[in-house]
Amino acid sequence: MKFFHGRREGQVAAELMLILPVLMLMIFFILEYGNIAYHTIIANHASYEFARIGALVGVKKPSGRANTGTMMTKINIAKQKVFGADAQRISVSVRLQGTGTDPLYSRHRHEDVIVTVVYPVRLIFPGTSWLLASDPKREGVRKVRAITRMPVEKVYESSDAK
Repeated sequence: MKFFHGRREGQVAAELMLILPVLMLMIFFILEYGNIAYHTIIANHASYEFARIGALVGVKKPSGRANTGTMMTKINIAKQKVFGADAQRISVSVRLQGTGTDPLYSRHRHEDVIVTVVYPVRLIFPGTSWLLASDPKREGVRKVRAITRMPVEKVYESSDAK
């Protein structure tokens, strides 16, 4: 037994060197998922707020059509206020989709505004980019996409005013 006992002096150090990189990579992945989850919540909330702004300011006259230009102007102002210098990195697109007409008043068309936010998340921990980053992976950025659909608020024009 003494033969084996003398040769085990570096065993703990050798095992630690084999296990430590794997353990650290697992810890980095868990922390990176937390970072991505945090930024996903921000992207979803921004998408919801931008859709809300678009739904409220998109129509100028009663029972009129929604205007994506007006929506984008107001959304870009809000984006600049919320994200400041990082606003240039965040992509916001607005799309309108008709959902039908009012059966009692045919001139009133229902529309939904669909806002898509693409929010780039810089990955901060080493070794996680090769699995979690969006293409191109060498940039170390994951693009989080958040989509929100909301009905456009419209004032009804009186059906008596024909």
